[in-house]
Amino acid sequence: MTEPGSASGVKSMATTLTLNENDESAVHGSAPHGALTPADESSPIRIVDAISSSEFSKTSYIVYVIVSPGHESKRRYSDFEALREALVELHPTLILPPLPSKHTLVDYATKQGRAKSDPALLARRKRMLERFLRRIDTHPVLRIDVVFRRFLDARYTWHEITRLPPLSTLPKNNLAAPPQNPADPDAPVCYSVLPLPLHPGKLAAPHKRFQESEAFTDRFQTHMGHTMEPANRRLMRRWYDIAADMADMGALLNAQSVAEHHRALATAFERTGQAADTNYLSLTEMLAGWEAQIAEPLYEYTQYASILQRIIRWRHLKHQQFELAQEMLEDKRRRLHELERIEANSARLMQALENGGHGLVPRATPVRAAAPTVSVYGRAAEDEEDEEEPPAAAEPEPPAPAPKPQPAARADASAPAPAPAPSPARRGFLGSLSDSLAQMMDMNSDSTRQSSISRLREETILLQEAMDLTAKDLDFCNRTIQASLDRFQRLKVADFRQLMLDLVRLHRDMCAKNLEAWRAAKEAVDEVGPDAWAGMPEAHLAPKRRGPHAWRPDA
Repeated sequence: MTEPGSASGVKSMATTLTLNENDESAVHGSAPHGALTPADESSPIRIVDAISSSEFSKTSYIVYVIVSPGHESKRRYSDFEALREALVELHPTLILPPLPSKHTLVDYATKQGRAKSDPALLARRKRMLERFLRRIDTHPVLRIDVVFRRFLDARYTWHEITRLPPLSTLPKNNLAAPPQNPADPDAPVCYSVLPLPLHPGKLAAPHKRFQESEAFTDRFQTHMGHTMEPANRRLMRRWYDIAADMADMGALLNAQSVAEHHRALATAFERTGQAADTNYLSLTEMLAGWEAQIAEPLYEYTQYASILQRIIRWRHLKHQQFELAQEMLEDKRRRLHELERIEANSARLMQALENGGHGLVPRATPVRAAAPTVSVYGRAAEDEEDEEEPPAAAEPEPPAPAPKPQPAARADASAPAPAPAPSPARRGFLGSLSDSLAQMMDMNSDSTRQSSISRLREETILLQEAMDLTAKDLDFCNRTIQASLDRFQRLKVADFRQLMLDLVRLHRDMCAKNLEAWRAAKEAVDEVGPDAWAGMPEAHLAPKRRGPHAWRPDA
């Protein structure tokens, strides 16, 4: 039977928690999938030392020596921060492990001048930075990232890494890039027309599963940050108090053993003091392991809650971007339809004006040219011929002299017809200028409208292409983020199982050491016989009567 805390037991448990091929292989391609071990035992990366360095700087700083297969590099804490930020931008749908926090103001206040070189703080940071690298190294996608591999290679400085692709081609906002590869230099241009929401807003059609994931993440953060971690800190503080009390008790018992003259009694005091000292040492050792194996993972998962909220928030912004793009596309189509309608009406009006102008000018000119000839000469001759012919009896006509003044009136009306035509002296410079300005305004209006129509058509086409790509990207984000959440859940189960095993093992080892020491103390106490009290003066205590049933020495 395998011991629960043995290496074989942990290995058998780890082999059952493997990444499902159907979850992420379809999302990330043919990336290698490794076993998900609770403490990332499969990763060979180690941080072997933390040393002070002043290379390329006037002041000293701490660098961490990273040893990986075939490489050894030195990186400072700011390089780790930059690496994580870069990986977050390059892989927005993946859950990246957290980093240890920086030194707090309390550390600088209580350890002035020693905060950066404090051994306990450096040891804690070294362990958590190593866990950060090993978690990345066991991730099926992040472990093959070129930025991570260059980070482990001492031939590249971080400044050089940022100058090389993919970081050199990374956009400022990864919402304006394909989530599969935000640093793709050949990404479609249509991504540039997408809106970039800065703050999460209410969605018109929210995703139910991610709403539940968001609610679960909030509960998880509350449980870890407000329940688990405070309880762990409180419990550790009490264990530290017990260890301090054991140290004090051991010192007192050892001092008493020196003052005793009876050999067996002195030995009993000495063995009991040694048991108390052993208890103090075992508690100190247990608390050191507790810090590394219990407190740090709990703090790490408290940070994971914020990381989960960030990735769900990013997915919310992506969904919001899709809905905003839909609204923009509808608005541009509506504006384009309105401008096209105005352009069509303007074209019909211009066509009507052009047709009307060509029809009116030919009819007006011949009438004005032939009217004087017909009315003055031809009509007078016709009137003379009409006078020679007798009028018809059936139709009495008006007297002949009556229509004769008509030609004269028509001649009078038609003769001055050219005079009212607009003349330059009457309209002047302002009239011609107003006509020119009107024509120029009309031309600018038409050209502005046509350029707006052309621009809106191009933007509509680009936005439609971006909409199609964003719909596919949103589906990719949903599948990838869900796979990341599932993987995180499996890792959480494995890590918490290992955490409970470590907690039990720490208590077991402490109790085993204490049991041996207290057994030795018991044997020494059992050897103390009645002769230890021989020759000791009797103690006379003054009786204190407080009632009828109080204790009396002679009772």
